[in-house]
Amino acid sequence: MSNDAATRRTRGFRALLPDQAWAELVQHGVRRQHTTGERLLCQGEPGGWLLLCLAGRLKVVYTEPDGRDLVLAVRGPGDLLGEFSGRDGQPRSATVQAVEPGITSKLSERRFGELVQRFGLSERISAYIVSKMRESASRAWRLAHRSASVRLAELIGALLDAAGPDHPRADTIAMSQEELASALGLARSAITPVLAAWKTAGVIRTSRGRLHVVDPTALKRLAVSSAGQNDR
Repeated sequence: MSNDAATRRTRGFRALLPDQAWAELVQHGVRRQHTTGERLLCQGEPGGWLLLCLAGRLKVVYTEPDGRDLVLAVRGPGDLLGEFSGRDGQPRSATVQAVEPGITSKLSERRFGELVQRFGLSERISAYIVSKMRESASRAWRLAHRSASVRLAELIGALLDAAGPDHPRADTIAMSQEELASALGLARSAITPVLAAWKTAGVIRTSRGRLHVVDPTALKRLAVSSAGQNDR
């Protein structure tokens, strides 16, 4: 296995745990397959359980009362979802929706808490939550100050990174142009010229409801270059 594959395999919450602890958490949950677009956790609903992502990419979406959506984060294999409501007893603060087909393990908060105590994972849970909060703060700044091209490149980059090493088509993202724009709180017209320029440069291809990243390295260069110009 390459160093890159090993790093991606142990991403997210999984990267903080011993193998036995992760295996026990997965074993005590209920495995469930989900389809593209399926809502696995819903904003405003009570908690009671958590999800361990085993396969497939997920997006964490906040919805305004007027129906507008904004993607707060992208998650993938190795991530833990739904732990916030378990800690404060409040309703779900966001919706977790499947970007593509995948598998999760659903674990009750009570059982999860027992296993956390058994394996002495409290500090690791806290570290994981803090890392999510730091990520959220950074993303909020970028959404407010970065250009549409930078924000789009970073979103696509996050989707690529979240795929995991065993994904059969990590470079294919099952999101339409409308969905990508909505994820950033933008109109489709704001990203259309950006995607057109990237297609001309040979960085991406698009098909119905999908975006295919042809050159991930070039996409990262474009994001860094555009961000530098944005900061001048």
